[in-house]
Amino acid sequence: MKDIFNQIWELALPYQDKRDDQGHAATSLKYARRLLELEGGNEDVIIPAIILHDVGWSQLVKDRRMLIFDKHASKEVKREVQLEHQNEGVKLASEILRKVHYPEELIKEILEIISGHDTREGFISQNEGLVRDADKLWRTSPEGFSAAESRRKASGQARDEILWKKMAEDIQKPGYFYSKRARQMANADYKLRLQESK
Repeated sequence: MKDIFNQIWELALPYQDKRDDQGHAATSLKYARRLLELEGGNEDVIIPAIILHDVGWSQLVKDRRMLIFDKHASKEVKREVQLEHQNEGVKLASEILRKVHYPEELIKEILEIISGHDTREGFISQNEGLVRDADKLWRTSPEGFSAAESRRKASGQARDEILWKKMAEDIQKPGYFYSKRARQMANADYKLRLQESK
């Protein structure tokens, strides 16, 4: 990675993986780098955006940020929490990017991606689409499944067949992924995770 990306990574590290999702930042970055190879896009936007996209969770108290996984929380509450973490993420990402003197003309696009990466309908650009694809690919990664399994066990739940079904449906849903390759990667990963769980 470019030195400037390493600087951003180091500054963002204390704010990463705050939803009992150890490895989310690194795994999403891995997928973003792979998608850049396959799909193109501007790495000077995509790499900082994927590194910084979830730092906002660190600014919410744990009970608040974990509402996103609460089966009893309403869709409205979950959306409020998502919007909160996006807004906090924009503030923190702005501070980090300016600390490393990142080019101002790129900061605007990066912050726009972060501002709606979990709540925006549709895609506004290739760069934004690939960042969101890399973020979603976490869900079917070994690390993502491990985090979901840990949360499930911690709450005393049995294996959730409905969750597995929903994940499979999401992967196929039009507009869920920006790129066909991300969908293909998710399908392959999902099949592997399903085999591993049996």
